[in-house]
Amino acid sequence: MTNILKYIVIFFFYSAAGWALESTYCSIGEKRIINRGFLTGPMCPIYGTGALVMTVFLYNPFQDRPILIFLLGMILCDIVEFLTSLIMEALFHARWWDYTYEFLNIKGRICLKHTLYWGIASVGFVYVLHPGIDKILTKLDEKTMIIVTTIILFIFTVDVINSVRKALDIRQLQLKLAKATESVSAVLSTMKSSIEGTYDSFQDTLDKGNDKINDITSDFFIQIEDLFDQFELRFKKQTKTYKNKYSNRFFYNKLSIEKSTKSALEKLRSVTEEIKSIFFENGEK
Repeated sequence: MTNILKYIVIFFFYSAAGWALESTYCSIGEKRIINRGFLTGPMCPIYGTGALVMTVFLYNPFQDRPILIFLLGMILCDIVEFLTSLIMEALFHARWWDYTYEFLNIKGRICLKHTLYWGIASVGFVYVLHPGIDKILTKLDEKTMIIVTTIILFIFTVDVINSVRKALDIRQLQLKLAKATESVSAVLSTMKSSIEGTYDSFQDTLDKGNDKINDITSDFFIQIEDLFDQFELRFKKQTKTYKNKYSNRFFYNKLSIEKSTKSALEKLRSVTEEIKSIFFENGEK
């Protein structure tokens, strides 16, 4: 029982430590506060999972074989990173990291540079970082560990549910954008075929097409604004400054979706106008 509790604490401790390091690094680079990872809270579970894998498979069995730790660390952590990327994309059709433009990458999920980082991190974990943490954990009594893990598990579970819900909201917006684009494209296709017909026929199709675009646009942005208001309310409660609320990736991703959606629909509108102008030119001739 103590070992299981110990592993749970290790997972959450390194999830938080990994989040702190990565968020600090990215915030310095971007010169703004960035909350890294999938969850809203201060945790990146991939680091906790990696640490747990290193603890079980490397820390005890191979403490006196640093080269083997380096090699196995690269392989094991790459497997964790690759599988995590697959699962996240399968669930939410989105990537939280992409190494497509890195040297020697595999489908953008893992790459040579980060593989080497994992190997170095494994050696540092086994020989430098974890021995001290392990000593502290062994001194904790079982009752204390039960209390700590129960509290953390509760907070973690609430955060996961909340983050998944927000991610699925964004996914629904993406699906609606795809459906809207497909629907408008069908209308435009009908418009093109109508160019060869009479003016009245084409004008009727054009008017219906504009109505269709307006309906899609209105309905879509009502949903976007509803989601925007929900995020706005939540961030007003959690942050004190206007700037800091943009540090949350869900809010940022939502703004990106809104921008790309407007751009896509405006492009479709411009195509409609282009078809109309072509028709008039052909009619004048």
